[in-house]
Amino acid sequence: MPFRPPTKDDLRELGRSLFLELTDDELDCFVEMAERRADAYDTVRSYNPEPRLGGRKRRERTSGVRPADTADPHNAWVSRCQIAGDDGGKLDGMDVAIKDNVCVAGVEMTCGSHVVEGYVPDVDATIVTRLLEAGTDIIGKTNMDDFAMTRTGYSAFGPITNPHDDAFLAGGSSGGSAVVVATGEADAAIGSDQGGSVRIPASLCGVVGHKPTYGLVPYTGCIGLAHSIDHPGPMGPDVETVARVLSVIAGSNERDLREPAPVPTESYHEQLDGDAADLSIGVLQEGFDHPGADAGVVKCVRNALERLEANGASLEEVSEPMHLDASDIQAVCTAEGLLDAMIGEGLGHGWKGWYNTSWIEFFGSARRVQANDFPASLKLSLLVGAYANENYHSRYYADGMNLVVELTERYDTLLADHELLAMPTTLGTAPEHDPERDQYDRLQEALVVANTAPFNRTGHPAVSVPVGEVDGLPVGLMLVGSRFDDATVLDAASTVESVVDGVGVRS
Repeated sequence: MPFRPPTKDDLRELGRSLFLELTDDELDCFVEMAERRADAYDTVRSYNPEPRLGGRKRRERTSGVRPADTADPHNAWVSRCQIAGDDGGKLDGMDVAIKDNVCVAGVEMTCGSHVVEGYVPDVDATIVTRLLEAGTDIIGKTNMDDFAMTRTGYSAFGPITNPHDDAFLAGGSSGGSAVVVATGEADAAIGSDQGGSVRIPASLCGVVGHKPTYGLVPYTGCIGLAHSIDHPGPMGPDVETVARVLSVIAGSNERDLREPAPVPTESYHEQLDGDAADLSIGVLQEGFDHPGADAGVVKCVRNALERLEANGASLEEVSEPMHLDASDIQAVCTAEGLLDAMIGEGLGHGWKGWYNTSWIEFFGSARRVQANDFPASLKLSLLVGAYANENYHSRYYADGMNLVVELTERYDTLLADHELLAMPTTLGTAPEHDPERDQYDRLQEALVVANTAPFNRTGHPAVSVPVGEVDGLPVGLMLVGSRFDDATVLDAASTVESVVDGVGVRS
């Protein structure tokens, strides 16, 4: 679309929105100068580079179809497709599902929302290219919470139900990814995590989910909520599978200029030795003694830690009171961060990296027409963020981001004495699926992110590993490590698998 220079009336109205009282002389001058600057916009647009992300190889692929209800009893898929990976790669023959906020060229991407239904990316996200180059076959896009704004499992396309009992929900926002792994429909899946969206459904569905260190895995080609908290992560039936996938998708991204140096990576699956005697774990009291925590979940996780200790791990109770305030910090920072992303047409501004122009154009048009179709949780966050920005001039956002620095330092202090921190992934089991509850009532469900969200802000790696059940519903233990020490986090999770037999308890 050619750039149309603004008129005098355009600039007058825009000036009011920017608190500028412009005189007629100023407006006349600015109109003339804006006309001259139109050439600069035309120059930028004239390049119109061919979309490229993560490689230029063209692969045969199907466009994706919505599965029939009978073939998708838990509503875990948005579409099924088939893209064959390269022969002979490290993950040759593995079937992988991709969360539906990650670009797969030629396959519709909905972000679990009616607002952007019909958008088809023209590029593969960097992690998708890396998976295909490693030999995986991409078999479909998984359902997710509407715009990733809740953590229970409600998509615009209906609830994602729990594979252990469809009277309960899968959790979210990567609920579909957790379900297809739990049911064996996929060997592994990709999720994204902004406040716990990989770890929460992994915990509630009884699979392994890893949020890597911030920046370890490229987010390029994925749609997020705020650049400072967006993490893609692998999900699988066991730690080894997750570690093998991480070994392939981790590493520096040539299309992201924010990275000042090569990102340190390892062959994570080769570091799994399962020796509990090597583990030094700080058991974070505030991660257990949280108001509203389910007693059965707490007991199940503590039982797992006792078994680790019996097998030689060193455990010590540690405390960080600020952990209890981390969800409030997350809420304040996310409101204005999300506002910036929305004003920036779903990507935001100012970060050095590749921008998905087809997404920006589609989302920019869609939100102006269908904003009323945004979920209640997104509307609330946008309104609160806009109010805080307008009336308090981002002071609270700045205070919150400064507190993130302090919170990071406090966790680092604990991790200087212990390799890992341990706590329940979620403080309850899967929520009931109650069709009578509307989305406004569900806004009250915030406890689910109490332990997970802090580490999106601080960037520490964290994994959820199953440790048992409460009343037949899975429970996850979360292990947190130092930044870029994902190998130790996954090794510890593998050790948990080897010593915990998954005996259930009753709450």
